[in-house]
Amino acid sequence: MPDNQKDMPVKALKACIKCGNPYFVNKGKELMELVCDNCAKLEQRKRELQSAVFKEVIKVENQMEDSINEMTNNLTVSKGTFNKKFYLEKIKKRAETLWKSVELIEKIEDSKDEKYIDEYKKFFDKLKKQ
Repeated sequence: MPDNQKDMPVKALKACIKCGNPYFVNKGKELMELVCDNCAKLEQRKRELQSAVFKEVIKVENQMEDSINEMTNNLTVSKGTFNKKFYLEKIKKRAETLWKSVELIEKIEDSKDEKYIDEYKKFFDKLKKQ
């Protein structure tokens, strides 16, 4: 039996630095941080949960960023469509104005009537105001 006792490690009772609960440590083994197995397992589980939560947060952030980018793209398209409609309306108005102007000038050249000249003057004044 004396040989068995030599092979058996000598244990010392130490207090965990985190929870304060006592636990056994091999006497020859000096540890920098004396943490019990429960606290070590708890710390490991905490890291795993933090990692899972971190991954979930990143996933949600990416979804939010994608949503914001999609909304921005929709807004840009809407602005483009609005600008396009605005300029098309402006071009139509100018085309109608030009068409009416040419029509009045043709009538003036054909008939030399004062009525058309006065109408053209009114039309020209209206264009100046716009």
